[in-house]
Amino acid sequence: MNLKKECFNFLTEHLTTTRTYTLEHNNIFHVMDSQFIVAEVLDASDEELYTILDILRKMEPSQDNLHQFLSHMAALYISVNVNS
Repeated sequence: MNLKKECFNFLTEHLTTTRTYTLEHNNIFHVMDSQFIVAEVLDASDEELYTILDILRKMEPSQDNLHQFLSHMAALYISVNVNS
């Protein structure tokens, strides 16, 4: 199975709620929803998806754990993609 499909299947099966993350970066608040971050995760390269899937497979797939992981991904997205 390809990595994108495996990641999609994992998240579809285990992530049953949506949340909004409010994050601060360089004194600016950003609001992102979990659906946006999931779409960005699924758009990752195979190398990145391999690492992401490794993390997901090792965690207890509770809503709190998955949203904590996605919140960290949102913080990384902001720090990489937002010009300061």
